[in-house]
Amino acid sequence: LEFLEASDKPRPMVVRVNTLKARRKDLAAALMKRGVRLDPLAPWSKVGLKIYESTVPIGATPEYLAGHYMLQSAASMCPVMALGPQPGDRVLDMSAAPGGKTSYIAQLMRNKGVIIANDLKPERQKATVANLHRLGVRNAVTCIFDGRKLGAQMRNSF
Repeated sequence: LEFLEASDKPRPMVVRVNTLKARRKDLAAALMKRGVRLDPLAPWSKVGLKIYESTVPIGATPEYLAGHYMLQSAASMCPVMALGPQPGDRVLDMSAAPGGKTSYIAQLMRNKGVIIANDLKPERQKATVANLHRLGVRNAVTCIFDGRKLGAQMRNSF
């Protein structure tokens, strides 16, 4: 019963601070000045913020447009944390669009190393390219390919 009740409650919006351009403390202060009610996401995340209420559209603030954060679910942060990419690594993201996990990988790699950001759908990759540019990601190459066939094209690369 407790699970069902919790499932009916709306989940707060979550944003991931882009540490290539901002610090969580500074971003939180800037958003609060704009009328955003927020808290740190959880003890396991140093970059997540929970948004409870906002008087401004979260996807259209000057901070968002400047690439200081990405709208991203908490669950989408976990695979990147589990991967644990390091500066200098080579990473293949086979389903990259719209770029949330890819940009988090670049963030943890401090823009050092190489990320191949692949997606099957060209229209989805447009969002990836736009987000990576907005977020200041410089170590990613985007491509459009069927991930099932990518291994044959990039043999012994990853």
